[in-house]
Formats: sequence, C-alpha cells, structure tokens
Amino acid sequence: MSSLIKKIFSYLFKFIGIVIIFAVICYLILYFFTTPSNDRPWAKDMAVMSSATVNGNLVNLKNVRDIKYRDILDYDLNYYDETYDLSKIDSAYLFTDPFGRLSAHTMMGFEFSDGKKVVLSVEVRREAWEWFSGVKGLLRQYEIIYVWAAETDVVKLRTNFRKDAVYMYKMDMAKENITKLFLEAVKRTNDLYEKPEYYNTLINNCTTNLINQLQKVYDKKIIWNWEYLVPSYAEQLGIDYDLITNGKTIEEVRRNSNISSKALECGECENYSENIRNIFK
Repeated sequence: MSSLIKKIFSYLFKFIGIVIIFAVICYLILYFFTTPSNDRPWAKDMAVMSSATVNGNLVNLKNVRDIKYRDILDYDLNYYDETYDLSKIDSAYLFTDPFGRLSAHTMMGFEFSDGKKVVLSVEVRREAWEWFSGVKGLLRQYEIIYVWAAETDVVKLRTNFRKDAVYMYKMDMAKENITKLFLEAVKRTNDLYEKPEYYNTLINNCTTNLINQLQKVYDKKIIWNWEYLVPSYAEQLGIDYDLITNGKTIEEVRRNSNISSKALECGECENYSENIRNIFK
C-alpha cells in the first residue's frame, strides 16, 4: 500500500510540475508576442483617453469624463476640458471601494480652493465586449487607463448605482506634496497616452500606481509590504505612512469614513460633493 501511495504522489508531483511548466511557457509566449495598444474597439466609456498640458501653475486636463447615470448601463457620456491652477490646490483624497475579501478599487481625488474637484480612477481599459476578470488581468489581456472624472461620475456610480460601501479619506499631506502628487499623476497620464501598457492584477493596478507616485513625492522610499499588492489594503498604506490619521487599523479608519449613506441621502441632488463631505464635520 505504501508503495502505491508513493507512486500516486510521484505521478501527482510530476503532473503539477508539467502544469507549472506549461503555464510559464504560455505566459512567456504572451509576454514576448503580445503588444499593448491604444487602438482597439473599446467599450464606449473607455474609448477616450485623458491627456494634459502644463504651463507654469496651470494644468489643462483634456477629456475629463462626466457620465450622468440613470442606471449602471444606462447613461449619458460627456467629456469636458478643465484648467486647474496649482496655486489653488487644497486637498487630496483617497477613495476605496472594497469588494470581496481581498479586492477593491482605489481612486485619488483632488480639490482646489476655487471649488474645482477631479478624481483619478486607474482602471482596466475594456474592449466593447469585455468584463473584468482578475485572472485575465494577470495574462496581458487588458490595457491600463487613467480616467480623470467628476466625482458624480466615478464615485457616484459606486455609491448610488452599484450601492457599494465607499470610503473617503482626506489625506494628511502638505500642499507642496499634494501638488507633486497631482503632477506625477498628470505625467503618468501623458505617458500612457503616448505609450500604452498592460494592466496587471498584482503589479500594475490602481493601488500599485498610487504607491509608485507616492514614492516619487516623498524622499523616503516606501518599504514594500505584500499587503500593498492587494488593493483592499490600500488604507494600510495610508496608515503606515501617516497619510490617513483617523485611526490605527483599517477597521478604525473605515468606521467614520463611509460616504455611501450620505450619497444615498443626496440621491439626485445637485450638491453631491458637499453631501459626501459631511462625514468630515
């Protein structure tokens, strides 16, 4: 009997080894023989890329998305160009939208003293027939896109239509560093506009892009923690580097940071952004 068990385990390990080798070969084929592109039949909400020009303190963002939703798949698609004055940059926000145990979507928001607000959502650039899959995201199946949008687009979609639990944190950052973060995000936007990249579920996602930009803002290097590779731990990054200061654990900081109830109370009111900020009062 012991001899039979040894044979079974021997065959099992050989089978596992063959599967691993086959998977590595397939990935290498994908890596060397596929090329990212900005020219595909995109889903309509992903068809237009943002870009920017910087002239002194003025940053002109082209194609800021402003979708007006009636339902998740029923909406009016709009874009506008906006100029932001860096001398008036006031606040930076982290938005997190956890789904599942380890998955989440993270976004950065910027607010200016003249009332202008804009959100950066780093997303999978889907083609017309595609839906997101974490496994496909490991296999060079999606490009990555920097979507600059109104809060009533990317945030309201999640709070009012998907009815997710969305958390909003005002990041504890000096104005100088907020400006640097905004400019790093703008530079990355232009880089992707010129040279597309593949999205990767683990190493080129919404959270890892934020980490890379924060590394360029602060002198001290961000020490990598495996948790940072999991988007649902984005808050942990903020806690560890004193960007989120309303608690010491993810559970604590989330306790008073859920904006979804305020958003749902607002419904179709015109002052959505003001209502979700009531959590800070």
